[in-house]
Amino acid sequence: MQSRVDNPHDHSTGSSSRCRICTANDREALIEELAQALWDSRRGGTLDDVPLDQAGPHWQRIFHEFATSAIELLHPDRG
Repeated sequence: MQSRVDNPHDHSTGSSSRCRICTANDREALIEELAQALWDSRRGGTLDDVPLDQAGPHWQRIFHEFATSAIELLHPDRG
């Protein structure tokens, strides 16, 4: 059994509902949604205050990599 430190995505805390990561059937759409949310959370008032799909290719790639890494880290099947 992994501890919450090993995998912070843990449903053993008593909640019977499954989260977005567990229920997503379109991984690419989940990555896109998370990348957009991450981008939106830091863009306000910066020179890059545009939607992610209008950001430069570098930033689009970086935020998609962040999202992919987060989902992989938080997935319950992570070993």
